[in-house]
Amino acid sequence: MKGECTLQTPQHASVDGFSAEKALFLAIACLEDRDKHMHCAQCGTRIKWESAFVSAHRMTEDCVGTGTIVQVDIPYCPQCEEKPYVRGCFHVFERQDGCATGELDFSGARIAI
Repeated sequence: MKGECTLQTPQHASVDGFSAEKALFLAIACLEDRDKHMHCAQCGTRIKWESAFVSAHRMTEDCVGTGTIVQVDIPYCPQCEEKPYVRGCFHVFERQDGCATGELDFSGARIAI
């Protein structure tokens, strides 16, 4: 969707940033029908969801080390967008909200860091 809102698998992204991008995508690029199915606001195609496996690790680990893998569902329009990548990574900051106990709650998955 050239010039429109798109979403891809997070790469070197914070969890908070990705969550905000996903919420923006669902609010701007999708329309919900009366049966609660999401459709692309641009072309009307039904939104698909692709599962991606995302490594969540501390920023200091530089994308290597003991990252925990979490499955994340990525919404996309199969007509207007590329299929999301199957792998990505989150950078978790030491003092990130929700991480005070050493765990991060993201879409029903608990990520130990």
